[in-house]
Amino acid sequence: MATNVLNQDWSDYDDKKRRGFSDTKDFACTEQWEINYLLSKIKRLYPLYPDQHILTAIATCCQTLKSPHPRKPFVECVMKRLREQ
Repeated sequence: MATNVLNQDWSDYDDKKRRGFSDTKDFACTEQWEINYLLSKIKRLYPLYPDQHILTAIATCCQTLKSPHPRKPFVECVMKRLREQ
């Protein structure tokens, strides 16, 4: 599941991160646009997941994973949490 999300085109995300001088490899839990971006990526592939479940999974991974949050392990964490709900 995480692979499906990670294999999508993230170039617009990377471009926006570069413009803000941020590391494109890390997910910033403090940036609402990044949370919304990941939410939309997941919804595009898994539309049956309620938004609140996705947001809860993201918040849980933000709290449990050490910062900075590398994108791949972070998305894997979120998708694992969703499967557990």
